[in-house]
Amino acid sequence: MRDPQPHFHTLVWAIINQQLSVKAAQTIAARLQAHVGAELFEPQQFHRIRETSLRKCGLSGAKSRYIREIARRIRAGELGLEQLDTLDDEQASELLISLPGVGRWTADMLLMFSLGRLDVLPVGDLALRKSIRVHYALPEDAAYEDYFSLAEQWRPYRTIASWYYWAAVD
Repeated sequence: MRDPQPHFHTLVWAIINQQLSVKAAQTIAARLQAHVGAELFEPQQFHRIRETSLRKCGLSGAKSRYIREIARRIRAGELGLEQLDTLDDEQASELLISLPGVGRWTADMLLMFSLGRLDVLPVGDLALRKSIRVHYALPEDAAYEDYFSLAEQWRPYRTIASWYYWAAVD
């Protein structure tokens, strides 16, 4: 029996969600899950899938290449996402951001939704910024640093505050 790769699943989910509406991302994820025949994405599934098949599911060429490369590294033993559990938030972010197609927003999503980290503020998320901006009457061109400064009062639970601000947008 294979060990499940929940961090890989969440990483794929986050890559799918990059720069897309929730509805569009859910549609693509559902197509991809149907294509691989499983709800949980695992690295070995992407060994058998060609980029053209991923594109037919709705993934861009770049996202397809990112996911396939990360899966390849895991299968080859070059990357072990389970080590994220032992790293602090900054170390985990650095490791994730070193992967192809993973930036701060994607790393933040993994920290929050797979690693259960409670003090993450994903200011790269447009919906979160909009909700905070409306609530605090911030200017539309507020800098990321403005959000970080404001959120100091929510430490060490900025993740939970983020959930509430996302809920306020929905």
